[in-house]
Amino acid sequence: MSWLGSADAFGQPPAKAKEPETGIQIDPGLISQVDQVWTVIGGPKNPVWPGWDARDTPVLIYFPERQDLLINHPKPPDGFKRYTGPLKSALGPIHIRDGKTILSLDGQNTATDVAGVRTLVVADTLSARRQWAESVAALAKGDPANAKDQIESGLVPNPYPAFWMFAHEAFHVYQHKRAPDKGGRESTLLTYPSLSVENNVGFALEAEFLHAALEAEQADVVPLLKKWLAARSLRRAGLPREAIDYEDGTEFNEGTAKYVEYRLTQCLEGAAPLDKLWLIQGFQGFKDLGPERARMRSQMRKMMSGQTAVNNDLYGASPVRFRLYFSGMGIGAALDRLGAQWHDKIFEPTATLTGLLAAELGTKPEHLEAEIKTVRASARFAELTKQKAALEADGHAHIATVVAGFDRAAGELVIDYSRVRKSTAEFAFTPFGILRVSDHQAVYRLIPISGAVGSFQFAEAGARPVLHDTRAKQIRFQLTGKPDPADLAKQLGAEPKADQRVGAAKLTLPGMTLNGVKGRARLDGKRLTLVLDE
Repeated sequence: MSWLGSADAFGQPPAKAKEPETGIQIDPGLISQVDQVWTVIGGPKNPVWPGWDARDTPVLIYFPERQDLLINHPKPPDGFKRYTGPLKSALGPIHIRDGKTILSLDGQNTATDVAGVRTLVVADTLSARRQWAESVAALAKGDPANAKDQIESGLVPNPYPAFWMFAHEAFHVYQHKRAPDKGGRESTLLTYPSLSVENNVGFALEAEFLHAALEAEQADVVPLLKKWLAARSLRRAGLPREAIDYEDGTEFNEGTAKYVEYRLTQCLEGAAPLDKLWLIQGFQGFKDLGPERARMRSQMRKMMSGQTAVNNDLYGASPVRFRLYFSGMGIGAALDRLGAQWHDKIFEPTATLTGLLAAELGTKPEHLEAEIKTVRASARFAELTKQKAALEADGHAHIATVVAGFDRAAGELVIDYSRVRKSTAEFAFTPFGILRVSDHQAVYRLIPISGAVGSFQFAEAGARPVLHDTRAKQIRFQLTGKPDPADLAKQLGAEPKADQRVGAAKLTLPGMTLNGVKGRARLDGKRLTLVLDE
């Protein structure tokens, strides 16, 4: 018998080494939380929202550029492997994929198509924590004392919002199935009057009346909701139709999903937790979830009244958009307090939460007008008007500082597309990052911005403000350094002079990449201007 290492002691080929089991990098506690939430929403008798059964809804939990974890997905995309380790989910099989993830940015809790199947998406615990740390670091530059308080509060673990988030995003999957075309047009935020004194006063009053109605004795609920309706009617009388439509659409889309969170706290209260939940830091069971609901109501009041900065911003689209999550939640909870049968009605194309609640209240026009006059004449209205006038002044000063930052940047790129025949600029952006400058100017922020004008494409390497002027048809970008004339001439095939036409399939600048450059270029110091002509 030959002993050359080609066979084992019994003359058989050596066993092929088994591939090591790919480990889960995602927080395993999130899998346990998913299982608990589905004990409530994963069945035909879902008490959170009648008619909604989440049993077939897949779940994606991701840690950017590290790992995707899919639960209960019928056909995982290429690269996903079936996980056969000790962790299990009651929802279905677990598949994981290391490396590049479907979503690359932190904190993207949403619903999206994964291999053609609508899937809820939640960011991993560490992804959310990294986003929080970056937010605190940014805050520390301007307000160190407040940043210290945020650090202290953020270090105390609160696992409960993750339960609510899974239900929130799962509901988006159901919404998409029932009403795929219903929702707010995010481009409306480019012109939404975020600093309007009248609008912000009205929202603050709505917050107070709605909060009071949710906490009142049953006999006081209707009178308080009639005051809420008066405040909303007064406020919306000064809004353009597209802004009202945006509010209604976003309250349907995000507000009802936020309501699902609130409702889940009611349905989970008193439930026996899964044993594995006790391993999660900060978990204390479901015996009394009243404090969670009180926290949500408090958040609603602060968010709607403009007391809470979102993404360290009090003046842009972040607080405008996010307050509609909470106003929608509050209206849904108010409808419940009135015993309304509204869950199916809201999916009708023209139905709105405001309309459904107004119908339940049945306020006659003359009585509503009297309530509006009372609200306008109140001392609180006058007090809030002073506060919101100060907010408006602060906001304009903040916007001026942001715009001035383009002149202070290390380098600048100006794209002029006024000569392009089909002169429409398209952007990939987050609506939370919009800062309205004027009716024709807006700044995009928070994430790296990319977009196109016809065949011309642009993409930032990192998140920096981008200013778009739709009247002048110009886009201003902040570069990370001054463009080098020699390098530009090499890439463009000609020196960047105003009278020199240039072209490049690809142009790399400090912090940016451009594709399909055709037009004229001019370099003035640190500013490069490209005038597109195709």
